Amino acid sequence: MIYRALDENGDYVLNNGNAFFSDADAVRQAVITRLRQLIYEWWESLEDGVPFWQKIIAQRDKAAAEKIIRERIEQTDKVMSVISYTPTWDNENRALTINAEIQTEYGAITIEEAM
Repeated sequence: MIYRALDENGDYVLNNGNAFFSDADAVRQAVITRLRQLIYEWWESLEDGVPFWQKIIAQRDKAAAEKIIRERIEQTDKVMSVISYTPTWDNENRALTINAEIQTEYGAITIEEAM
């Protein structure tokens, strides 16, 4: 698996030899990208994405939200299983941090993604 790299600002890396990730790093980037993609955001597939406004924020059901996010991780290409998954909700700052250990076809990876 090969995936375009993103910089610390979430922009594509275009100008150097490290513009792509492969193997486990590519899966990590794919998971992060899929978690950041909002539903209706990608013109080629409007139904693909995380329904943050439609189902997570609007319904305020943490269990349902955690299920949606976990399934989004599990459905990423080359992900075999989620070993551990811990969502941390910060209501005061209206933030969510996802910590997960994921088994991929290339080995285990971890992610920590603030949303």
